[in-house]
Amino acid sequence: MRPLRGILPPVVTPFDSDGALDLAAFEANLEAWAGEDLEGYVVLGSNGEAASLEEDEKLALVRAARARAGGRAVLVGTGLDSTRATIALTRKVADLGADAVLVLTPHYYKPQMTAEALRRHFVAVADASPVPVYLYSMTLFTGVPWPPALAAELASHPRIAGIKESSSDLGLLGRILSSVPPRFEVACGSAPVLYPALCLGAGAGILAVANCAPALAVAIYRAFQSGDHARARRLQAALTPLAVAVTATHGIAGLKAAVDAAGWRGGHVRAPLMPLAPAAREEIRALVASARESWRA
Repeated sequence: MRPLRGILPPVVTPFDSDGALDLAAFEANLEAWAGEDLEGYVVLGSNGEAASLEEDEKLALVRAARARAGGRAVLVGTGLDSTRATIALTRKVADLGADAVLVLTPHYYKPQMTAEALRRHFVAVADASPVPVYLYSMTLFTGVPWPPALAAELASHPRIAGIKESSSDLGLLGRILSSVPPRFEVACGSAPVLYPALCLGAGAGILAVANCAPALAVAIYRAFQSGDHARARRLQAALTPLAVAVTATHGIAGLKAAVDAAGWRGGHVRAPLMPLAPAAREEIRALVASARESWRA
């Protein structure tokens, strides 16, 4: 897999109103996003409701993504609470053409998820993986804080390629970046801090908001790359209200409403997640429109 750079959405998984997987809508989104300047897709991520999917559904989504990704990278979330199960799923998605896997910290037994337990887990997965492994820190959902020294310990493994850090903690991100070798790739997983994360040295953004405002997210990255920091800061200010709304405020239901508002197919959430209230849906629609106008200005 080529170096992880640019913007990748952790793609939503559309469901019908009865909770059934809407594979046709998922495929339609990928075909529509082919016209955007995205580096690839993350399938079975947190925003893809991976925790609510059955294994046959997961594999169907990976097949569909690989068939419609063109030359873009396909990263697949395979992190489960069992090391054995994580390895098994990792091998299956690699067989289906995943370019790399994104492995979430196990967390059900969080009091026992020490730095050493996590180290052993990630090393075992990487030892068995046919494809590069990216570590995934998502404390908001897992409740497991990322041990600051762990990335540096794991960076020497030949199949551990990098990390997605999603806490918005720029201090933690800075400590990780300062402790790992240049080949170890660090992706920002929080859109409200995309620009400062790039300034610190992150090379990519894996961002929920890229599902509904891909052009604006990419524009921030491109402005930073070209040295136009004033534009990057202005665009970051424009993106942040929408990014907060579709993550911290309204969660996945808000993100899916934003995908709908942007003209793609977000679909329904799967229970026990709750649908979005009409007033919140109107708020999201206005934020999507505002973000789009800011990018065009």
